[in-house]
This record gives sequence, structure tokens and C-alpha cells, in this order.
Amino acid sequence: MEDTREIIKINLWGQTAHFRIYGNQNFCDSFPLPPPSTVLGILREVLGERPPEPLKLAIKGKFEVIFFDYQTFFHGAIDLNNKKGWWVVRKINRYTDAKKGDDMQLNPLFVKVLFKPKYTVYLYAPEHHDFYLSRLSNPEGFISLGRSEDLAMLKALPVKASKKFASKRQKIKIEHSYLPKELYGSVPMYLPISHLTERSLKMEKIYYISESLSYYEGEYWETEEGDRFLWLLEYKETIKGNLPELLG
Repeated sequence: MEDTREIIKINLWGQTAHFRIYGNQNFCDSFPLPPPSTVLGILREVLGERPPEPLKLAIKGKFEVIFFDYQTFFHGAIDLNNKKGWWVVRKINRYTDAKKGDDMQLNPLFVKVLFKPKYTVYLYAPEHHDFYLSRLSNPEGFISLGRSEDLAMLKALPVKASKKFASKRQKIKIEHSYLPKELYGSVPMYLPISHLTERSLKMEKIYYISESLSYYEGEYWETEEGDRFLWLLEYKETIKGNLPELLG
């Protein structure tokens, strides 16, 4: 008997998006899709509270083109082991003013910006299904796709999805998606997967695939609209310290 479940499909779209990859001081690179931590942040903003669990997530989507913006970042000087370093003064995703007397620097950087992004988040929370649908249809606040200037629209609706199994003979493809496991042609990425409010972000090795180079073989889920995806992460009692579970 086929396993069919009612899940929630969340469409996100806007003019621009930028999901910063930290670590490069001279260039602001971007993940191609919103990381799980960003999705959790969007849900928290829309719901007005921490997303209730248990909760499963799948993330997919694409954008039209990439362009590079030239932005100025506001930095403050600090001492790191007697060597001068720089840190970005941020507060709620917005740059704050420097205090009088601070040694400050304006640091221009190239920023990778994703143009005309369209993303889909699949959410499975059977114990809180009606709560999510109710709050998502009447958001508590505005959302953005990364930076505060990357304002976005959101639409959520219930859909049915069925678990299926593919053989290569069926010529099934999984594309434009984060994956819990490696597929031929996918790229490994270390993504933040925990709640942004937690002191230290949990990073996880997750794979991203754009256009598939081979046919998929294994378990997958398909909506009544014919969209295929793999569940990525499951969150259970993370407020008590449990780590998100990578599925697959």
C-alpha cells in the first residue's frame, strides 16, 4: 500500500537573495538555496514563535541569474592576540552606528546576489499541521531571503505527497535541491542547520544538485503535482539539546 501523507508546501520568491557563506574576508559568497537555519528563521518570523516540533524539512528551488553587487560593510577594530582584526557590527541583520571614538573602517566587498529566486520548502509536522497552515496564511512579520533588503513573498498550501521507489530504468531525476546524501553530479556543502537563536550553529555536510547528470535510484517523495524531493532534516525536541537528524 502506497504511503501518502498530507504535507505543507511553502513557496518563497523575491527579486534578490543572498545567503552568506562565512569565512571569506574579501568576497561575500552565497549558498544557492536558503540553508536550513535560514528556513527556520523564516518560519520563526512568520509564526511569531519557535517552530513547533517534530518537523521534517525539504528545500529546493532555483534562480534566474547571478550578479555581483558592490557593498560597503561597517567594521570596528579589535585586538586579537595583539594583532589588529576586524569584525562586522550587526544587530538583527542590520548594521549599527559606531560609537564615538571607535576606530572604524568602511570595507567595500563584492557580494554575490541571486536574481529572481524561487524556492520551495516542504514541511511535514503532523502534530502541528493545522497550526502551521493557520499562521503561514496570516504571517506575524515580513520575511527576507538572507539580507534585510532581500524582501520576499510567501504562499503556503496543503498538498499530498507519496513515498515512491525509483529504479534507473524509470528515468527519474532529482534536481535543484539540497540532498541528505551524495548523488552523481552533486556538490558537498557545509550548511548551518540549527536555530539561529542558539549560541553555536550546528554545521552539517549536505549536498546540493542543480541539473542532474544521471537518473535517480532509491526512495523519494512525489507530490500530486508531480514535484519530486527528498526529505533533508528532522527536528525533534531540539530545544532540549537534541541535534537535528540528517535523513537518508
